[in-house]
Amino acid sequence: MKCNMRHASALWVLIAMMGVAFSCQKKAINDPLTDNTSVSPQEETLTIDSTMTLAQINAVIASASAGQTVYASAGTYKITGKIVMKAGVSIVKLTAVNPIFNAASLSNILTLSFGNECDNTLFQGITFWNIRIVYTNTKKPVIRYCIFDYAKRAAGTNKTNNLKDDYVEFLSTDSSLIQNCVFIHRASDPGRGVWTKGSTNAQILNNTFGNGGTTGYFVCAINDNSKSNTLIDNNILNRNPTLNSIDSLTDHGMYAHSFNGLSITNNTVSGWPANGSGGSIKARNGANLTIAGNTLNDAGILLYEYVSDTANPWLNYVVVQDNTINIASPVNDIYHGIGYYRDNTTDSEYSINITNNKLPNGALNITGNNLNVANFNAGGGGVFNNDVAPGYFILKAGINNSGNY
Repeated sequence: MKCNMRHASALWVLIAMMGVAFSCQKKAINDPLTDNTSVSPQEETLTIDSTMTLAQINAVIASASAGQTVYASAGTYKITGKIVMKAGVSIVKLTAVNPIFNAASLSNILTLSFGNECDNTLFQGITFWNIRIVYTNTKKPVIRYCIFDYAKRAAGTNKTNNLKDDYVEFLSTDSSLIQNCVFIHRASDPGRGVWTKGSTNAQILNNTFGNGGTTGYFVCAINDNSKSNTLIDNNILNRNPTLNSIDSLTDHGMYAHSFNGLSITNNTVSGWPANGSGGSIKARNGANLTIAGNTLNDAGILLYEYVSDTANPWLNYVVVQDNTINIASPVNDIYHGIGYYRDNTTDSEYSINITNNKLPNGALNITGNNLNVANFNAGGGGVFNNDVAPGYFILKAGINNSGNY
């Protein structure tokens, strides 16, 4: 039975008098795309369905109060404009089947731009077609168990002249969370997944980016330019490597710069090329970085300090530990394992610790004329207990090291 309490108070009084008790529950399915909460009659006070116009959907959202949930029935919703959110209101799927918010009829991806009207809001269990979500100055926006698919890339663009190819963007937000979502890019329209910019306390957890085949056409899965304290944990990035032949649409699996306080942990990254346009993880010009416990296939970790980033002319307090980097065959460069590069001659790295990583067939290449050995070693920095055999182990003279093999 579909429970809709709108205009039904008299019916509930009658039921209560008759002593009849019942509940409407969402079927709990234990899979990565389904939350395990149930919907009771008391909660299910506001619903939308696919027969409604966008204006009618927005009217239901407008009628909700902070703390209330609008439940979306299964079906395909035609979305051609702004979904008007309200602070503290959630939109959650009603049944085990994801409702589809569909903007595929539009020639380019539809951007839903939100500000503080999305403070403390939640999208849960929704499938978005050709829709990207941008939060600006928003506090505690949450997206869970959602699917993003069928993005349309602007014609004639590449990785540098179209920066609106990400599905979700957090701009100057605080305490954002995106969790257990699936991101899909197809062969005709490669693009990005999630991007944090100038944000604090962002969390990107347990998401899947591509399947390595038909849904894995990613330019970059996760970009981070956060202000402070971003956690990127337990995500799966699985790119179709055939995209590697198109340099104009090839960027890094995760690309972080201008950050302060970033943890990249327990992720699995596959399918990016081992060259300057690729790398499973690239991190440059930032501070307080931990890269730990990741499994990286095909390409490794790039640590850079560019002179061009004058606002952040350093790479300070870096820990790279307990990662496994699987390379097909040994190549002596900075791309097939863990490498460091700096073209900045006025500022310096400081305290870089690379410990207990496994790089079968990989290269651990920490060289370069600009590297400041004393600063690299400061604060416990150095290269310790890494397994590189049978690959290449190359350090600039004077870098602290022991236990490597």
